[in-house]
Amino acid sequence: MKRKLLFLERVLYGNGSEPFHGVFSVKIAGKIVPENFPLALKKLQAKYPALTACIEEDEKGDPYFVQQSPAPEIPLRIVARLSDQDWIDESRYEWATSFQIKTGPLLRVVWIRSEEASDLILAFHHCMCDGGSGMALLTDLLAVLDNTDHEIGTSSTFSSLADLIPAEILNDRRKKIKAGFSSGLVNASLAVMSRFISTKNKVLPQRASDYLISWKLSQEESSALFAVCKKHQVTVNTALCLAFLEAFKRINKTAAHGKAICPVDIRRYMPEVKRDTIFAFGLAMNMQLAKKSATDFWVNVQKQQVLISKQMDKLNPYEFIMGMEGSHKAIRPLIKFLTYAKAGNDFMFSNMGRLDIPSGYRTFSIETVYSPTVIGPFGNPTTIITTTFNKQMDFSFVSNEMFMARENAVKIKQEAMKLMFEAFVANTVGV
Repeated sequence: MKRKLLFLERVLYGNGSEPFHGVFSVKIAGKIVPENFPLALKKLQAKYPALTACIEEDEKGDPYFVQQSPAPEIPLRIVARLSDQDWIDESRYEWATSFQIKTGPLLRVVWIRSEEASDLILAFHHCMCDGGSGMALLTDLLAVLDNTDHEIGTSSTFSSLADLIPAEILNDRRKKIKAGFSSGLVNASLAVMSRFISTKNKVLPQRASDYLISWKLSQEESSALFAVCKKHQVTVNTALCLAFLEAFKRINKTAAHGKAICPVDIRRYMPEVKRDTIFAFGLAMNMQLAKKSATDFWVNVQKQQVLISKQMDKLNPYEFIMGMEGSHKAIRPLIKFLTYAKAGNDFMFSNMGRLDIPSGYRTFSIETVYSPTVIGPFGNPTTIITTTFNKQMDFSFVSNEMFMARENAVKIKQEAMKLMFEAFVANTVGV
């Protein structure tokens, strides 16, 4: 199979040389049978055709996913486990280490191994898959590592827009005209804006300066947060994002933008993309601090929730993708804009919610799942992701010293958690 990268896949692909990687990490107690790895990785490739692909460019420089036969082996790197912090060091290494794009595959695995415990890391190129896809890969890999006879089935894939967008939408004349207008506007706007963006004397963040701050809430704190959000009829995502926006404002002061981008899993709106379909991107919403806010944190969260709900009601993945697919000529201006233009938001925030991964297996158990991390070559690398496993919330905060000092990130984390804790403790009466 040969398929041209979709518009946003091309954005994540960039020039093909700069890393833009997602990383999943889990801590495992017990024994992993080393001999199970080769078969487990082959089973992954048998289920997910994308794991057999490389990327080739045509004479115009347009990139294509190309399935290979025989499939290139998924690399497995084994590292001695010396401490509970090794997974952070190895995650940073995986962020910075480019894939062999022209040979593939676009996934690799790291086994940080000791007699008592292991850490398992999955690293993938973001142009191939998103967080939801990464979670499906991790779930299947753990199941087969535990039992090589376990059947993980097959995954749906797509070869063109016709596989993603219903014919009645894709061929609708009005929607095609609307998509054409949208893409024309994108092309024209980016062409103009990119002319005013200078790359001269601009030093981009280097991967060696990336950092990761990881922490958890206790089960009691997590439960209290879930309960108070339910009481106020707001999502945990909205409450946490607002807390971080407020923390950025308090710590970074006038340097803060008061804005955040919140990705939305496209699977919620697009049934053609299944839970285990390898897909690279989602939809997005924006959250912005109000110019005038109330003193009560939860009043502000409720107001934000109304705005977020309105945005979500308007999300339309089919029209969004149709519009983007007419914008391929804007790829280079957009990448230039994302890389060199002044940041317009403080961070990207994603709450992946409860992870549907079993904690117990036959020969090992999952002690913890760390929230995934992602970082790329764009100007603003700051990303905050949270997940919940075994009723406990986990956070990852990723950025770069050249963009924002780690010291400030630690202060922002502490301020957001303090604000969150004070807010939900004050409102747990009667919950």
